[in-house]
Amino acid sequence: MEREIGIEELVAAMRAVDGAGRLFEEALAVYGASGPRRTGEDFMVAGGSIQTLQGAEEMALGARRFLAELAVTVGYATAGLDDRAGARLEAARQGFAGISGGGSRMGRPLLDPTLRGLRLLLEVELFGAAFTAEVEAVLRAEKATYPDPSTFRVPAPAAGPVPS
Repeated sequence: MEREIGIEELVAAMRAVDGAGRLFEEALAVYGASGPRRTGEDFMVAGGSIQTLQGAEEMALGARRFLAELAVTVGYATAGLDDRAGARLEAARQGFAGISGGGSRMGRPLLDPTLRGLRLLLEVELFGAAFTAEVEAVLRAEKATYPDPSTFRVPAPAAGPVPS
């Protein structure tokens, strides 16, 4: 009896996500070693040290959480519980949170471990086109785009009489 769930495909995805997660954690350690404090004006700067650190954290945490989800999916599929694995498999094809958001925070150029981790994710056949496009967009981005500086601007007061 042939299974609908490709266990080999899931295991290959697990290996790639594990490798990418380790690389993201390596980059996170480098960013954290610079000692940025999560206070001050740098928090409001796209690509600043604090935003870059947060982006690296998002990527590393997203990979770790996703790896656990893939492990559960592999377990169900291996046990022949395809009905339970099926819904998880569809969710797994969507990839994981942290890549797009994390990448939009990070200053450029990205560290080599981050680049290698992203490229590993592009090799995963399990992922759908939308997630692959997110990864490619992070690789192509020339600069950080989040947060948008305009979100921190205080609007000018409306013209009119000053209350007494």
